[in-house]
Amino acid sequence: MEPLQFTSLPSMYFSNLTRRDFKGWYQRKGDDWVHFSREELLIQTKALCVALRHQGLNPGESLGIIAPSSPAWIMADIATQINCGQVVPLFPNISSENFSYQCDDAKVQFLLVERVDDLSAPLREVLPRFKAVICIDSESELPPQGVYWKDLVQEGIEFLKNPEEGDWIENQLLSIRSDDLFSIIYTSGSTGRPKGVELTHRNMLSQIQNILPFYPMFRKKDSVLTILPVAHVFERMAVYYYILNGATIYFADSPKHAAALMREIRPTVMIVVPRILERVYESITGAAEKTRGVKRWFVKGAIKVAKIEDPLKRKSLFQRIYDRTVYRKMREAIGGNFRIIVSGSSALNKTICRFLLNIGLPVYEGYGLTECSPVVSTNTKTDLKPGSVGKPLNHLSIKIGENSEILVKGDSVFRGYHNHPELNKDIFTEDGYFRTGDQGTLDEDGFLSITGRIKELLKTSTGKYVCPAPIELEIGRHPVIEQALVIANDRKFASALVFMNPEGARRMLKFEKADFSVERAMKSERIQEAINRHITRINKKLSHWEQIRKWTLIGDELTIESGLLTPTLKIRRKTTEARYKDEIEKMYQ
Repeated sequence: MEPLQFTSLPSMYFSNLTRRDFKGWYQRKGDDWVHFSREELLIQTKALCVALRHQGLNPGESLGIIAPSSPAWIMADIATQINCGQVVPLFPNISSENFSYQCDDAKVQFLLVERVDDLSAPLREVLPRFKAVICIDSESELPPQGVYWKDLVQEGIEFLKNPEEGDWIENQLLSIRSDDLFSIIYTSGSTGRPKGVELTHRNMLSQIQNILPFYPMFRKKDSVLTILPVAHVFERMAVYYYILNGATIYFADSPKHAAALMREIRPTVMIVVPRILERVYESITGAAEKTRGVKRWFVKGAIKVAKIEDPLKRKSLFQRIYDRTVYRKMREAIGGNFRIIVSGSSALNKTICRFLLNIGLPVYEGYGLTECSPVVSTNTKTDLKPGSVGKPLNHLSIKIGENSEILVKGDSVFRGYHNHPELNKDIFTEDGYFRTGDQGTLDEDGFLSITGRIKELLKTSTGKYVCPAPIELEIGRHPVIEQALVIANDRKFASALVFMNPEGARRMLKFEKADFSVERAMKSERIQEAINRHITRINKKLSHWEQIRKWTLIGDELTIESGLLTPTLKIRRKTTEARYKDEIEKMYQ
């Protein structure tokens, strides 16, 4: 095990708050940014620590958080850790059954929410189970055992007037060991009960410490925009990485406002999922439709070149001209100040990745899992291979096992699933490697590529296996398609649900926004024919049992709120299949 710079996440957090050049954090509320100075973060976090202690948060118990990303989220995380408890991230669209299961499994005694009315009715019914429900929004209704965040903090400030409370915090900080548990994060539960991933302070500290050589940061210059849910380990890890570096963090209110916020604060660093970059691509290329005459011809040419040229090759004269006249304006449309954009969670469309790199956006794809805290490998400025997920972090050992499974070993790999001793015996090899369940290859240069997921292999009724992920990615590369879901399990052939991209459809049909409707697009023969040609081209590359024999176009919007998307904007397979079971059955009649 390599030496750690800090023994715990709270010790790192408080160390950052002592930096005089730390500028604090900002949170988007309405049209304004609310500033949290380092002094405010320090006093509120300490006050919350002692308030939770007096409210009855015992060592080994958990605090559940079901709230948007904010400084309060991180302060609650740190305060819980100082009480030797664990934070359990939760999501508002979780089923009441899974919600109760996770709270029982992890001994969740406290719940932090933004507003009670943000919760579904079934979740509101089970609130009496908690010792306290903390509401961040002071205008939220309060359940019987509810308390407002500001009142809880004020209670803690009163406690801190007793010097013994401050001494208690210092003693707690010294007592936390790097191998102590800091969080239990539940998997999505797409295949049965959710499993609680146990992460230690060492797991997260070794992760962020070893990312430092890959993505060095400069706190006097760097500002970061966080737009993904901190409840997801990818963004939570990123926030702790920013804390390690003392960077200024801007907590966005919603991913939907990403483009406007990028222009407003002009961040240098951001963590994203592919769908956000796809929307950036659509916005940038869509602007070309508004141009006319020679300018339109010129901009279209610049877009075409950016889509096809190898970003690793020396720039041609045309590209250098386009960079000064077109690409620069494209970069400015999203702030024009980016130094690092890391994309993870799922594969980014290769054409879009190539385009973004060619217009000068520093987009680096990586790969990870919750069980690995989460980053396993990543591309960087100096080690870049588009289409791959980069090279492994320096402290990790990776090898390819049976059935092309990616095996990982190192300090940031978790210690096991919570309350699953039998399962934990099977998930590690005899020599200590974690079985990821993902399939991949390592090339001669050390770059990792993902080829599929073992558990997501679909078996047709004829006994043939279909790997849906690469097919779905290829289908989703068409501009009128948002995402696709391949259906094949226990079926005689493969089919697909194809979800329409309204903006791409509008542009293909050349409708003004006022004249466009999803209903009109669904009936369009041009849209249907375009998708059919696209899938026919894909089928030519596939074995006959993998080919998409039938497909159905879906006009419904894919959203997290509908339950069809995960917080990182991936389709929930089982939920979507159940929602569209009638449409699926029609394809097999």
